[in-house]
Amino acid sequence: MEFMRNAGCQIAEGATVYVVGVNDRRVLIPDGLFPVETFGFGLAQDGIPLGELDGIPVVAVSRSVESSDQIEEPGWLGLRDMLQVSDNAVIEASILAVQRLEFRDSTRFCSRCASAMEQLSDTGRKCSGCSHVMYPLVTPAVLVLIEDQNRRTLLAQKDGWGNRFSVIAGFVEPGESLEQCCVREALEEVGVTVSDVRYVGSQPWPFPHQLMVAFRVRWVSGAIKRDELELSDARWFSSDALPELPPTIALSRTLIQHWIDYPSYP
Repeated sequence: MEFMRNAGCQIAEGATVYVVGVNDRRVLIPDGLFPVETFGFGLAQDGIPLGELDGIPVVAVSRSVESSDQIEEPGWLGLRDMLQVSDNAVIEASILAVQRLEFRDSTRFCSRCASAMEQLSDTGRKCSGCSHVMYPLVTPAVLVLIEDQNRRTLLAQKDGWGNRFSVIAGFVEPGESLEQCCVREALEEVGVTVSDVRYVGSQPWPFPHQLMVAFRVRWVSGAIKRDELELSDARWFSSDALPELPPTIALSRTLIQHWIDYPSYP
């Protein structure tokens, strides 16, 4: 399956559409795919067009439930569960639906003058009073794999992770580049100086609206001195003696696997 984003797509009345029903960050996906409905007045008024899934329009809409038990019925999946069991196209459409609906619901009124906000032709919203424009929030965060000349990587652990270790991570600060953030986080979290920041990949992570960006960096100097408020442990590991790692769906695991597969990248 393939999902094509198109925020400004026009849907004809009576068209068949996939409906991404969302309730409290859960998405209705019976039998692994979104329900099919006819596009009518209700969806036109309350739904948000997202794009197309295999050529069929996709619309996001908030769904109420009659009781607290109903949300636990088969078909309703939380985003974390969905990341592990659904098709990639379904995951992408679901993540977009949740974030677009949350943005609409949290920007019904202008944060500057309290006037009503109106939908623009794309993903933005514009104030009817002062013309202030807002777009959905995306929060960049870096994942940093530190490697040394002895073919080791520095992995860390947090309380609540059990035996799992992962790369260090942190949010990008205002006025800071992604590369600068990698260097700062390495020094702040584990006390080492790094250089040679190399991009590996990125992943939207809707908890609630991060964009995770993965990098490999090279250790320059410093012994491990972990931030005890952030980390419960931090150690060097060789590629043939790694601890328990994050699940395969996570970009952090992809980053570690990249280090294993490409020792001299680039």
